[in-house]
Amino acid sequence: MANKFDIATGYFEIGALLALDGYWQKLDKIRILMGDEVSKRTKRALVDGVQKIKFILDESIEAEKESNDFLTGTPGIVDALCNKKIECRVYNKDKFHAKAYITHGKHAVVGSTALVGSSNLTYPGLTQNVELNIQIRREVELLQEWYERHWNEANDVTDEVLKVIERHTREYMPFDVYIKSLQEFFRGHELTATEWERDSSKVYHVLDQYQKEGYHALRKIAARHQGAFLCDGVGLGKTFVGLMLMERLVVFERKRVLLLVPKAARKPVWEQAIKKYMPHIGGGDFSNLVIMNHTDLLRAGDFPARLQRVKEMADVIVIDEAHHFRNPGTKGEEGQRKTHYWQLFDLAAGKEVFLLTATPVNNRLLDLQHMIELFSQRRADYFKDAPLGIHSLSGHFRKMENELERTMEEKYAKGEIVQINQVEAEQVLANDALFKALVVQRSRAYVKKSQEQYGGNLAIFPKREDPEVAEYSIKKTYGKLLTMIEDAFSKEKPLFSLAMYYPLAYYKGPDTTIDPFAQGRQREVVGLIRTQFLKRFESSARAFEMSCQTLLVKLLAWITKHSQTESEKRRLERWKRQNAELIGYTHQRQHELFDEEPDENEDIIDPEMLDEIQELSRDEYNVEEILSESFLDLEESAKFLNELHKFKASHDDKLKALVKLLKTDPVLKKHKVLIFTEYMATARYLKQQLEDTRFTEVDEVDSATKRDRGDIIRQFAPYYNGSSSDELKEEKLEETRILISTDVLSEGLNLQDATRMINYDIHWNPVRLMQRIGRVDRRMNVDIEKQILADHPDQKEVRGIVAYWNFLPPDELDNLLRLFGKVAHKTLRISKVFGIEGKKLLKPEDDYEALKDFTHEYEGATTPLEDMHLEFQKLLNDNPGLAERIEALPGKVFSGKENITPGTKAVFFCYALPIQKTPVRDVKTGDSALWSEEAGYTKWYLYNIEKETIIDEPTEIIGLLRSTPETPRKTYLHQQTLTEIRIKIEKHIKNTYLKQVQAPVGVNAILKAWMELT
Repeated sequence: MANKFDIATGYFEIGALLALDGYWQKLDKIRILMGDEVSKRTKRALVDGVQKIKFILDESIEAEKESNDFLTGTPGIVDALCNKKIECRVYNKDKFHAKAYITHGKHAVVGSTALVGSSNLTYPGLTQNVELNIQIRREVELLQEWYERHWNEANDVTDEVLKVIERHTREYMPFDVYIKSLQEFFRGHELTATEWERDSSKVYHVLDQYQKEGYHALRKIAARHQGAFLCDGVGLGKTFVGLMLMERLVVFERKRVLLLVPKAARKPVWEQAIKKYMPHIGGGDFSNLVIMNHTDLLRAGDFPARLQRVKEMADVIVIDEAHHFRNPGTKGEEGQRKTHYWQLFDLAAGKEVFLLTATPVNNRLLDLQHMIELFSQRRADYFKDAPLGIHSLSGHFRKMENELERTMEEKYAKGEIVQINQVEAEQVLANDALFKALVVQRSRAYVKKSQEQYGGNLAIFPKREDPEVAEYSIKKTYGKLLTMIEDAFSKEKPLFSLAMYYPLAYYKGPDTTIDPFAQGRQREVVGLIRTQFLKRFESSARAFEMSCQTLLVKLLAWITKHSQTESEKRRLERWKRQNAELIGYTHQRQHELFDEEPDENEDIIDPEMLDEIQELSRDEYNVEEILSESFLDLEESAKFLNELHKFKASHDDKLKALVKLLKTDPVLKKHKVLIFTEYMATARYLKQQLEDTRFTEVDEVDSATKRDRGDIIRQFAPYYNGSSSDELKEEKLEETRILISTDVLSEGLNLQDATRMINYDIHWNPVRLMQRIGRVDRRMNVDIEKQILADHPDQKEVRGIVAYWNFLPPDELDNLLRLFGKVAHKTLRISKVFGIEGKKLLKPEDDYEALKDFTHEYEGATTPLEDMHLEFQKLLNDNPGLAERIEALPGKVFSGKENITPGTKAVFFCYALPIQKTPVRDVKTGDSALWSEEAGYTKWYLYNIEKETIIDEPTEIIGLLRSTPETPRKTYLHQQTLTEIRIKIEKHIKNTYLKQVQAPVGVNAILKAWMELT
C-alpha cells in the first residue's frame, strides 16, 4: 500500500481525482507538479502558463457538471487542498514535457514504483486515451531525485487551484442566479461590445446605452437572417445607430456599404452627421461608403450605370425611412421601367440589408412583408429554419391578417374596404415570433427610463403639452359651395362617378371573366380619389380648386380620346365652347401654381396626355355610358370651379384663424413655428397670404420646390443642422421664423430649433401626425441647447416645451367624418403600430381616453421585456462591481429560495440554445463546429413539480426569480430529484428545439443557471 503519490503532468483535470475517488483519500500526500511545453520563458509566458493550467482545470469542472450536477466528491478535494494533503506546483524554468507517476509504499520493504509515459492527469488520460506508459522499479530513485529537484524549483499554485475549484463548489445565493440569468437572457438577444468598439470606434462612445443595445441587437439579427429592422419611435436617434453600423461595416469589417436616404434628409441629416462623426469614412462611388437618394433608383442619365456598379460591388445596404419601400408596385416586363421598390429588390440580392423606419406598418401588415422580402428575395421558405419554422412567408402574413379579421366587430358588405380595430392588430404583431426575430423596437418610455438610469446627460426629451385647437368654420369659408358639396355626396355615386377610373363596372362580357383583383383595385382607386377631394376641400379652397381643375383636364383628355362618332365629337366641342372661359382660367391657374407663364397657343390637352390614355374597346366596354358619366362629372366640376372663381381670401375663415393665432399667441408671434399641410396648393397659398398680411421671415417647401432643401432646413433650424444664426448672417441668408411645409419635411429631419407646430389640415393619418410631431419633439442635445440660449436668451421660457395646434371646424366635424366614412368605406381605427384615425387627438377635451391613448401610443408604454431590461440595468447601476461579479460566476450556477407562492414547488432553469452560424438554407452539412452559442439565444424554463408543467415565458417567470442580495438561500429537494428534473427539461428542449433546428449529435443546450423554488 502507498502513502504518497508524486505526479508530473502538463496539467490536470478534476475528473482524474474524481475517477480515483475512494482511493486517493487513503494516501497521506499527493504532490502534483505541472508545467507546459512553451519554450519562451518571459514573465508573461510564465503567467500565461499558469492561466492555461487554471483554464483547463476550470473547463474540466464545467465538463464534470454535465453528468455530476453538484460535483459529488469535490468537497473532499477542496479539504485536501486546504490541508495541504494535496499540493500543486508549476515548473516554469524550462520547457516541461514530463509525464510521470511515482508511488511510495507505506513500508520500506514495499519500496517505490513509477509509471513514465504520455498520460496527463486527466480522466481520459487515465481511462480512455491510447497512451504509452512504462512501469519502472530500479530507476525509481533517480526519477525521484529528478522529481525533487524540479519540485523544489517550482512555484506553489495550490491556492490558485483551490480558488478555481471553490468557485464551482461554494454555495451561491439566489441573487447570484437571478442576476446571472438576467445577464444571460439579454446577452442572448444581442452581441456584446468588442475591443474595437471600446477602443477604436469614433461613434460608439457618442451613443446612449439604448442605442448601443440596438446596434448590438441589429448585428446579431442580421448575422442570422441577412437583414434587420430598427423601428424605434420618431425622434429617438435612429441615425446614430445607423452611423455606428456603417462605421463598423466600413472600418472594421472592410465591407462596401450603400446608404439609401430620402433626398430631404441627405444633406442636413446624413452628410452632416458623417462629416461630424465619421470624417475618416468619406464617401463617393469608389469609397467603401456610397450615399444615394431613394429617387436615384429611378433617375436616368448615368445613374443606371452607377446602380449597376453598386450592385456588383456593395456588400451591405442601409435604408433610411425604409417604409417608402413598402409597396412593390409593378415589376414591369423585360425592358419596361420598374418601380423604385423593384429596383431596390434587384440591388439587394445577396446583400445584408438594414432597414430604419419608425413605422414598419403604415396601413396593412403586407407593408412589413414587402420590406422583409427585400432581403429574403421572395423565397417563401426563407425562414423555415427553427425556431421560426415558417415555410411560407406570405402564408404567415395571411394567417396574421385572418387573426385580425376575426377581431372585427362588424363586417362590411361585399366590395367595401374592410377595416378593423387595430388595438387587436397591434397585439397580433407584437406577439409574432417573426416580428420579434427581425425587429429592434423600443418605446420612448423605455428610452427615457434608460436615460434616467444611465445619467441621461447625452440627450433629453422635451415636455409635450396637450394639443390645442384653432377653430374655424367651413360654412363661413365656403358658403354656398358647402351645400353643393353635401348635395353631391348624397348622390348614389358620391361627388363624382369617376367612370373612367372604373371601366370594369361597364364591362360587356360575363362577370366570370373579370379579374376580381383588378376590379377591386379600380373600385378602391375611385374611393381614394373621392377621399382626396374631401381632404382637399377641408384643407383649403385653393387645394380643392386645384383638384377640380386637374380632374376637369383629365376628363377632357379621356373624352377627347374616346369621342369617335360625329355626335360625340360635336357634344365635346359644344361643351368646350360653352365653358371656354373656365377652361382658359383653369389653364392659367395651373401655370400660376408652378410660377410658369402660359403659352397662348398651348392646348390644355397636350398630345402626351392623350398618348398615356389606354383606349377602351367598344366591343368589350360600354364606352357610350362611360362618356355620359364623364360629361356629368365635367358639369359637376365646372359648377364647383365657377363657384370657387368667386372665392376671395377675405372669405377664408380658416386663414383668418391662422393669422389671428400667429399674431396673438405669445410664443407664436415671436418664436419659430412649423406649419404642416398635406397639399402643395395649400402651402403655397398660405405663404402668399401670410406675406400679403405683412408677415416676414416666412418660407415654404413642397415636393416641387426647386431650391436646395438642405438650405431651407438650415435657414429654419440652423442650430440642429450644424450652423447658427450668426453663420446665416455671415452668409447673408435670412433666418426663417415661419416655415410652411407639406409632408416632405415630416420625417427624418431635425427641426427642433422650433418648439411649436401647427397642423393646418385634419390629420387623417395618425402615423403621419406622429411623424410631424417628431420633427420638433425629438432628442435634445445639451450642448446645442446651451448654444441656442447663449445666442437667444429670450427663448429660455420655450425651450424644452413642445406644443402643437390642430385646425378644426367643430360645427362641421361630424359631417366631415360622416362623408369620409361614406367615400372611404372604413371604420376609424386606433393602434400604436398602425396609428390613430378619426375623432381622436383633435382637441384636449375631445375624449380623455383618446388623448391618453395617443400619449400612450406616441410615448409607448414599456413592454414587460423592456421592464426586465430596465430592471437589470438598474441593478448594474445600483451595485458597482456587479458586472464583474456576474462574469466571475461559473456555469451552471445553482441556488435555492422560497417560492413566493406558498406550497408550490418548482425549479427554474436558464439555458443557452445554440444556433447554426450559417442558416441551414445555405449549408447542407451537420457539422457541429458550425453551431454557436453566441449565434443562438437564451431561454428560461420553469418546471412545476406538482403539475409537471413547463413555462417558458420570461415575463411570467421573473416574479418568482426576483431576488435581492439579502434573499436567503434555502434548498429542500434532494440532489437526485433536482438532477431528474434537469434531465426532463433537457429532454423537453431536445424535443421542442434541438429536433426543430436539426442539431447534430454533440450540439446541446447549455445550462447557465438554475434555482430551486420551494
